[in-house]
Amino acid sequence: MATVLHASARDIPVLKDTRRSGSIRPIYVTLGLLVTGLLAPFMSIPHLGQPVSVSADGRTQSFTSHKRTVEEVLGEAKIVVGMGDRVTPPSSTPIWPGIQITVTRAIPLTVSIAGDQREVRLPAATVGEVLILLDVAVGPMDRVTPDPSTVLAPGMRITVERRESRKWIERGPIPFATQAVFDRDMFKGQQAVRASGLPGVRERTVHVEYVNGRVVAMQTAEETILRPPTPRIIAVGTRPVIATGGPFVGKEIMSLEATAYYPGPNNFGGPVGTRTAIGMVARRGVVAVDPSVIKLGTRLHVDGYGDAVAGDTGGAIRGYRIDLCFNTYEEAIQFGRRPVTVYILGKP
Repeated sequence: MATVLHASARDIPVLKDTRRSGSIRPIYVTLGLLVTGLLAPFMSIPHLGQPVSVSADGRTQSFTSHKRTVEEVLGEAKIVVGMGDRVTPPSSTPIWPGIQITVTRAIPLTVSIAGDQREVRLPAATVGEVLILLDVAVGPMDRVTPDPSTVLAPGMRITVERRESRKWIERGPIPFATQAVFDRDMFKGQQAVRASGLPGVRERTVHVEYVNGRVVAMQTAEETILRPPTPRIIAVGTRPVIATGGPFVGKEIMSLEATAYYPGPNNFGGPVGTRTAIGMVARRGVVAVDPSVIKLGTRLHVDGYGDAVAGDTGGAIRGYRIDLCFNTYEEAIQFGRRPVTVYILGKP
């Protein structure tokens, strides 16, 4: 309540009239009206209503309120502020004529940032506002789903994928190849290393794409050969070895690595069919060879086995190897693996 000031006669200045000797004629200056005019704004007056505007839940109310704070005006408008709701200006703010009060409701959302998921309630209107309220910085390569301008709906899921691209420069070896050269001065079955071979060196520029810290794509952008590989060179003999004695005088001799098989379900590498690569019945006397070494149909004599025909091939029979067929599993087991001398009796 404002204080009312009163002026008394003692407080009013008195001027003496010197025109009449021996008497004082008081001249009272009427100051009451002046004092009252100056103090009128501070005197006690009833509290006047203020025009206010309140917006909440998609509806705006405009009315005259005698309340003093935003919180009291909201109570007057019967607007309940829930957990997470935002009031603008703050609830404790004193009101003024024409004040506009806004209540933004908090919305339940699921937010996943780089795979870290959480449930939140936030007073936001768009996806972009959610990210601002959560203090989530979005990089130039990051992906926000849905778009930041999307208007929110209760239960919406917002995802921020952290994406980045890196460039690697790595060096690695280039394997060397093995080359065979034929040598007429070496007997068949003989080999000699003429050059050991040397790996090359290459440098690659690799672009790697990451999403939330995991590699999702890798691509070689550039590759430079710093040193080419040097091939390994093996000399392979082509000169036939001719028998000079015994029952096979004059026949070509070959030294091979021999294995054994049985054309049945118990074969060592799994079941083997009863027909060979050239249509023969698999039985003792039919052997598998590498056709680049011994032509199919060639008649042979194998020491420790007997006469045979090169009538089959095999996936593991490469180079100077031969696979001997036996009629029983026990015979094949007993023969095992061993080096053998093979005589070429006749070629097809």
